[in-house]
Amino acid sequence: MRQEGSEMELTWSKQMSVGNGTLDSEHMVILDLVKNIIRVIKEKDNALFSQALKQLEDATHKHFEHEELIAKEIHFSFEEHNLEHQYILGEFLIIKDELAESQGRWSESLVEHYLEFLITWAIDHIIEDDMKMKPFLERFPYDYKPDGLMS
Repeated sequence: MRQEGSEMELTWSKQMSVGNGTLDSEHMVILDLVKNIIRVIKEKDNALFSQALKQLEDATHKHFEHEELIAKEIHFSFEEHNLEHQYILGEFLIIKDELAESQGRWSESLVEHYLEFLITWAIDHIIEDDMKMKPFLERFPYDYKPDGLMS
């Protein structure tokens, strides 16, 4: 399992900056929430896991909405990026459904699978997917927020 080494990867750094304060701060929150899920799973606290997963899902929904709004405002083609978002949100539904079906009793292999997914997604989303927006975002001030962007 990659848990130990990956937790360090889940620490936001300036190299992960996409050039926008709102998106960067949301990425920090998402990384912290994934680290919290890792902690909760290690503690085998099923009740807290459901709560932690819900927090991550809510933060991710909000972040995806903000990304889409910003992408439109900066004229960044968002179709492919949006497909990635839909895939991630679908995976959250699968995780929640499987947790509900198993009543919180997951096999070690299932736990490893979902931890690997969450860790990989959190990092890849930022350094591969969102980084494509950086050249467009750098044309605007770091604190740029389009009209309609809610915090």
